[in-house]
Amino acid sequence: MISIESVDHRFRGRAGEVQALAGIDLTVETGEFLTLVGRSGCGKSTLLRIVAGLLTPTSGRVVIDGEPVRRPRRDVSFMFQKSALLPWRSVLANVLLPAETLRLDQAAARRRAGELLELTGLTGFQKALPKELSGGMQQRVALCRALLSEPRVLLMDEPFSALDALTREELSIELQRIRQEQDTTFVFVTHSIEEAVLLADRVVVMRARPGGIRRIVEVDVPRPRSLGHHAHAGRVTELSAELHELLLPNEAA
Repeated sequence: MISIESVDHRFRGRAGEVQALAGIDLTVETGEFLTLVGRSGCGKSTLLRIVAGLLTPTSGRVVIDGEPVRRPRRDVSFMFQKSALLPWRSVLANVLLPAETLRLDQAAARRRAGELLELTGLTGFQKALPKELSGGMQQRVALCRALLSEPRVLLMDEPFSALDALTREELSIELQRIRQEQDTTFVFVTHSIEEAVLLADRVVVMRARPGGIRRIVEVDVPRPRSLGHHAHAGRVTELSAELHELLLPNEAA
């Protein structure tokens, strides 16, 4: 589905040229939930923006369904750290925004929006304004908006990072449920080891300076997953410990 081929990326900073990414080779399968983790500055968000067509790599390429990515695609949605909801528009109007920008069928878009709001527990809040919602509810609205066009790929850049721990776990569980019901490929950037283990089929652990792939860890835990007491809690703990060790500075690992 997504093929990242020998991607390097350099940019010019105040101290001169900086190599953000070096030699990234990675394949994401159709319907997979892939999570990128790594210390600050390892290039996770840069890589995600290259996949989205928002940045052009210095060398190498990204291919989606056999087509090189040169610009943003209609079948790829991007969800940012902040919900970025338009404060003057209602919940429903915010969710329907892609229908306007992509010129989707309005009746079909409204039906789809209703389904997504129900799926995320927002039925009854269609007329509410963003300021009337909690942070977690705002991110649910942003998720509905990202899914409205039924993208084949959803790229998510630390979408839950500003939320408290309990809300983050709640939304991670919600996202698992959505993933089971939607035929979508996810690439998810996070700093949270727990979030990575809850969500991912595979976790890509990135190293920094320059950014590259240190290891890919398979998450062999049945779904649905949680951090509470359950039959597979021991394996969740083991995987979390393995990822923690991999994320230590190289000299300490």
